[in-house]
Amino acid sequence: MEKPTLKDIADKAGVSMMTVSNVINGKSSRVSAQTAEKVNRIVEECGYIPNLSARSLTRKSSNIVGVIIHIYHPDENYLENPYISTMIGIIERELRKNGYYMMVRSVTDEDEITQFLKNWNIDGVIFLFPDFIESMDKFIAKSSCPFVIFDSPAQIPKLINVCSDDKKGLYLSTKYMINRGHTHIAIVANYEGNYILTQRFLGYCQALKECGIPFRNEYVLPYDASYEGGLAAGKKIASMSNSISAVVTTADICAIGVMEGARLGGLRIPVDLSIVGYDNLSLCQYTTPKLTSVSQNIVQKAQVATKLLLEKILSEGSDSPSHAVLDVEIVERQSVIALF
Repeated sequence: MEKPTLKDIADKAGVSMMTVSNVINGKSSRVSAQTAEKVNRIVEECGYIPNLSARSLTRKSSNIVGVIIHIYHPDENYLENPYISTMIGIIERELRKNGYYMMVRSVTDEDEITQFLKNWNIDGVIFLFPDFIESMDKFIAKSSCPFVIFDSPAQIPKLINVCSDDKKGLYLSTKYMINRGHTHIAIVANYEGNYILTQRFLGYCQALKECGIPFRNEYVLPYDASYEGGLAAGKKIASMSNSISAVVTTADICAIGVMEGARLGGLRIPVDLSIVGYDNLSLCQYTTPKLTSVSQNIVQKAQVATKLLLEKILSEGSDSPSHAVLDVEIVERQSVIALF
């Protein structure tokens, strides 16, 4: 059976195609309530699905939101990163609930973003991990759609910035260790030049200072916040002739790497080394021991970002920046032991 067309609906309802189009597009003020009800009933009975491409031409709207992920290597599979895959899953669900579609694109430089924005009619953009904050205003200014970014100090027109309290996050995990008798606490963070990780590093330093614990530069392990980085850091800790009894990290996947690296070096988790992750991803429940982590409530973060973006899309032209800061908390499991 062929799909019904706009003309088929119009013929069945005894009205013009323009009337049917007005009803479908929510312009019911142009037709009587009785006619609108009749058209909607026939649309439902026939299973008519509007052509979104055609609607985008008349409304200058596509109902598509682009999710742009900055990667460093063209062959990198970004969906293997559990943080990214979790964020994308939640964003897609929220967009779908609101009648929008998601287009995912990975980029390695700014030129690819410019081409993406030029070639596709999208209603809004959500950035994950952009490494070009300083020049974002250049291509944002050239586009008519609003943009979302996470955990950035940027204040740019049309930019929605959804943040977690990153400094508080590492402050909490470091204090959590201190409150359980740990004073030799390492941090795995390649933070230099990275705004988010720098904020978390500052939280680590603040907790040490408040508790009168001296900062030790050798306890700062500048490895990437990845499984491989954590693995190397764990092996390094196991080989160091010092008294490190605890380590805080800036990502759960890194913490899991630390656990494995430390085990390979002969340490027991948490008997010899206590560990706290960051993000509170679902995989924290499947490690041995289960991983204590800082929750930045990723579900809420993605929901707030999507909600603010859709509100800005529907406001049609509001250029004022939006900023939301979400709280963080420790989710206690089994990867930390008290020394007293």
